[in-house]
Amino acid sequence: MSTNKIIKLSVLASSIVWAQQALALEALSDQSLRKVSGQDGISLTYETDRVTIDQLNWKDNTNFANGASGNLNLSLNNIEVNKIDNNKIGGSVKLDVGTNANKTGMRIEAVVNPANIHIGKVAVCGDASRGADCSSQNTLGALTLQNRAPMNFVLETRSGLFNSKDKAYLEFGLQNANIFHTLKNGSEYNQFILKDFNFNFKGTGYLYLDADKGMVLSTSSPNATDNSINEVVLERVQDLDNPGKTRPGFNIDLRYKTNVGSDAKSYTANDNTDQLNSIIRLGASGRLRDAEISVNADRTNLGGAEDSSISSNQMTGSTGLHLNVKTSFTRDEKNALGVVTAEGTKFELGHTGKNSYAIEFGNLTPLQIRTQNGSSLVDNNSLAYINFGDIYINAVQTKSLEFEIGQNIAKLLGKQAGIDRYNLSNNAQNAVAIALRGMDFQAIARNAKFIANNSNDASHQITAQSATWGLGIPIYNLNANLGIYGTTYGANNAEAIGFGLTMSTQGRDTAGSKTTSIILIDGAPNGFNTAEEVNYYTGLRNIDFFMDTQGVLAMEQAGIKLDLPRLVIAMGAEIALGQLPGSRYEAAGCATAATSNLSCFVPANSFTNSTDVLFGLAPRLDSSAQLMILPGTATDNHLAIQGNIKLNASDATTNKNYLHLTNVQDNATIGFDRIQGELDLNAKILVEKDQVKFNNNIRLNPSNQAAGVLKADVNLYPTADRAQNLGTMVFTGGNIRSSFGITPR
Repeated sequence: MSTNKIIKLSVLASSIVWAQQALALEALSDQSLRKVSGQDGISLTYETDRVTIDQLNWKDNTNFANGASGNLNLSLNNIEVNKIDNNKIGGSVKLDVGTNANKTGMRIEAVVNPANIHIGKVAVCGDASRGADCSSQNTLGALTLQNRAPMNFVLETRSGLFNSKDKAYLEFGLQNANIFHTLKNGSEYNQFILKDFNFNFKGTGYLYLDADKGMVLSTSSPNATDNSINEVVLERVQDLDNPGKTRPGFNIDLRYKTNVGSDAKSYTANDNTDQLNSIIRLGASGRLRDAEISVNADRTNLGGAEDSSISSNQMTGSTGLHLNVKTSFTRDEKNALGVVTAEGTKFELGHTGKNSYAIEFGNLTPLQIRTQNGSSLVDNNSLAYINFGDIYINAVQTKSLEFEIGQNIAKLLGKQAGIDRYNLSNNAQNAVAIALRGMDFQAIARNAKFIANNSNDASHQITAQSATWGLGIPIYNLNANLGIYGTTYGANNAEAIGFGLTMSTQGRDTAGSKTTSIILIDGAPNGFNTAEEVNYYTGLRNIDFFMDTQGVLAMEQAGIKLDLPRLVIAMGAEIALGQLPGSRYEAAGCATAATSNLSCFVPANSFTNSTDVLFGLAPRLDSSAQLMILPGTATDNHLAIQGNIKLNASDATTNKNYLHLTNVQDNATIGFDRIQGELDLNAKILVEKDQVKFNNNIRLNPSNQAAGVLKADVNLYPTADRAQNLGTMVFTGGNIRSSFGITPR
């Protein structure tokens, strides 16, 4: 008789809210644990060979376009848990409760064994008598999680479970996990892979309930009984595939693989044996401060649900999920000579896969080196940070969502500021709506270096680097609506993801301390004061950005297909060259000048004036596009985008496609207006061991048809409201090629 055990569950889940706590706390000492008296605790070990679950649902109340109210379900169907190698499915839980100084504390320690968890169908479905009715609902795909290493969880409190006055310790380790997202295309199964996903952290803080924020996990508390600084540590993780090497504590390594088959137990992700194509890798490690996650049921305004008509009721019903996630990044600590004595938070970004390279970013600081304090400047000791703002997640049934734009974006689009509707589909869909409000990422990486992938062979390693450079991609006031739903695509009705995305950023705040920019930094020592960096920068700054797109994502043999019947992009920015705000000028007379000598320092609000600005740049694109994202291969590890773009013709009232170059001193502008035509795009980005390359080829009028001829009116604007037409440019065909690289010195 077989001793294997099979557990089969039929689950009718009325509501599941799953909040992942992303911060870690500092461990309590063994001495403090010895003071907890009297209890031996409870230990539980559980094992099995296989688990199946018919259906697991997160139910969310929504208001439909016809005025009715009901539930939609984010439904996980046909769940199967199988063992990996000889590991039994299961794990262990230990619970200890004790008292110390008239306080009752507890310690929960859990370990989950490696396992292969497969979800056969993810979909947004209507209600049924038993759970959700997903029989006719298109899938969002299949998901598979392979936690190749044991997953660990530790929570230790000093007083109760939720307490805003006394500290707790939290530790969480999801390490070297492979996550597969699979879509079927005809007889083929293709997939995105998150290879070696890590979310590994520990630290000290507070776990408590708040009347406004809901459940809060934070390194600080308004009711804390001490003022000590608590930190979260994203600890690096041993790389199981490359012994002796590590990966970031938070690691996203995105790959692409085709023809994987339908047996989830056989899915693998190995650089040496699998045909894994590379897309991108990013990671973070090191110490974090001011970290907080809060979860509650607040809802945002997405407008009434729309089908053939628009409901007067908000589509978000009586339930929903609202999160806020934020943290600050520690900076490098230096001595009086400017030598780094302790490293802060590190980011990694670049290619992935065998013989690839990425860039490590460090010494993260705010934009301003110094800030204004009365009649002098003072060192800016604030930390760089990310605040995701308000994140709202709801299940909805609609074909459009409301989104608000400000004055700057409205001017770029030639419309009034305010709330408008933007489609995610031509018909109402059961969708997951994710709304992001007020996200800020204010961090300048003033040091950067190239790093080799862990799997690189001996000929693809990197020797010592002497370049002093950095990169800033701060983002200010990002707002976005994203709706995703299951659909089909193409002649063989391939499984696909339908989506609508609307987003905007704000160029800067009124003080010039926060910005949306893309700038390169020269971090070399100041020639007259080597304890400080010179902090030269160049690039796009104060970017007002808007994008609205609707389309379908499908997985094909050649790569990732994006069919975008609507693609609208508008941007207003400044091309600038100068020194970061608050930097010391590189001049002999300023070598030792006091910060009260303002003539020796860049003004702290320099991003609000035009001193550094070469010219203003304002493009707008209104088009449809058929694009293909081509992942890199082992022999050609780059990321490419190829496809066709058709520019929509302008009408009598709207200049749909243009490029404006402006002299910011007097606002005189030359404009290439009412652009129309067709073009093919072939763009590649390659990160090498010592440089980043961009290769682009644009083919004009690829179909050689009259409708595809590229045309543009050329106008001169001596003032903003008066145009002088200089004529019309016409390109009947041809190619525009460009190739440039960024090589740090």
